[in-house]
Amino acid sequence: MAAIKPGAMGSKANPNTKPPEFAGSMAEAMENALNDALSVDGIKPFVVNTNSQDARDRRRMLIAIAVGMVEYLKHNTDGLEILDALKKPTGESIVMNTDPNTL
Repeated sequence: MAAIKPGAMGSKANPNTKPPEFAGSMAEAMENALNDALSVDGIKPFVVNTNSQDARDRRRMLIAIAVGMVEYLKHNTDGLEILDALKKPTGESIVMNTDPNTL
């Protein structure tokens, strides 16, 4: 089972490459959705394959949102239920498998 990866900033060392801590994360999915929404409205999307100061400034908020969502869900799994095909609770519990390197 893959871990949920909220995302992280990574090192500033290489401003020309997206940090691996951000790549494939929930925050990256948010950044992609933001770019899609900008494009739909005819607004120039952000450059995403970089680690520039502009990218880091934008990503800081996305990472904070993603980490906050994961932390909230991890501590409130009792609010989630697993249902069978008839939409009846199975009694099974949900365990959040989070990437320990990003939380």
